[in-house]
Amino acid sequence: MATTFQGSSTFIKALPIMASAFIALAIGGVIGVSYIATLSGHPARGPFEGMTRLYGSHWYLMLLGFTNALISAELLTLLSMEWSRRVAPRHIIVVYLALYWLGVVTYMMGVYRVALVLASGSMLVVAYHTWRTLLSRSWIGLPPTHYNYLLTLTPIISAILILYWLASPLLGAPRYMLSIAMLILPVAAILAVESRDIPLLLGIPPGKSLALRSRGLRARATIAYATAVIGILLASAGYNMAGGVLIVISGVMGAASVSLISAIEAGSKAIPLAVRRHVGAHTALSFSWLILAGVLAVLADAGMLELNLRDALTHLLTLGFMFNVIMGIDAILLYGHAGISLSETPPPQPYPGILLNIGIALRLLYDMGILTMYSGVFSGLLTGIAILIFYIRNLRNIRRIRKRKAAGA
Repeated sequence: MATTFQGSSTFIKALPIMASAFIALAIGGVIGVSYIATLSGHPARGPFEGMTRLYGSHWYLMLLGFTNALISAELLTLLSMEWSRRVAPRHIIVVYLALYWLGVVTYMMGVYRVALVLASGSMLVVAYHTWRTLLSRSWIGLPPTHYNYLLTLTPIISAILILYWLASPLLGAPRYMLSIAMLILPVAAILAVESRDIPLLLGIPPGKSLALRSRGLRARATIAYATAVIGILLASAGYNMAGGVLIVISGVMGAASVSLISAIEAGSKAIPLAVRRHVGAHTALSFSWLILAGVLAVLADAGMLELNLRDALTHLLTLGFMFNVIMGIDAILLYGHAGISLSETPPPQPYPGILLNIGIALRLLYDMGILTMYSGVFSGLLTGIAILIFYIRNLRNIRRIRKRKAAGA
């Protein structure tokens, strides 16, 4: 999600971690769909038959697997290169991947506490590198701004929440639902980065959107981050009313921090209209799902709505908020990370986003009891297909363009 275009070598160095993310996503997605299919009376057959029994690993694979790896790939390579002109040393990446995969395997084997310690260790490795890199002056001498600090805080907060959760029975301290608390990882990281990236892709010069000297916009972004972290943590502890209110505030302040409305209205002609419309639509959808998640938490806590709140929060904040941002921004920036200029980047396609958001809506209607179990299965298939189409199409385009450029060199 970085804004400065990087060379293809940096993109290649990120691939082992990105590949790990996609493997975890695929396994977690198959497990989730198999489980819902079984509940609907159509259990998975053949090689997928045993996937239902692994449903307890679904949240780990999606949050501490896919999300953790995707964000870590950004911090260790792409954003690191952008800020300091160097990626994380090889030994840092090797240690990260070792902890990451040991955590995934041990959790799927049922050794949960060890897996969670390993997951927190992988996050602390990322935090160590980010602390040393993003909190130093940039390669051209710029001081860290709000997004550097917030990005560095994100893996630290996530690791602390895991370790506190593990230690809380011994300390006699209050506990929370860890699978909900870990939603902080994608939401906080995206709020930190997009407050800078989205205005640029909507075509607003830094002086009009997120100038480093703009205290008001930095303050809104920081408030959005803090209220999201506290709101999700409160919701994970059962305080749905207070948590929902803070999540709504986070969504409103987050939209304000990216200057969404003014950015859409005053987009620069330097950015193609198709790109501005694509980014603007996905940005609006992402914040709409984030705000709706908070509203639903409030309504459910007030007894005004029958809802599987845990499932709804999880999918609105991951598929709704996170993936709309990914499909809106990475449809353009993936090419930049691979050393492909904006003029060579194919126009973003709306179809993956349409499928994704239909799938999210179906999942929400299923969680509200309005649609049957079959809609849950169909929702999982739609969102999975949307994500696969998005990544396969863009990675194939990147490969094709790079091969053409190499042939013409």
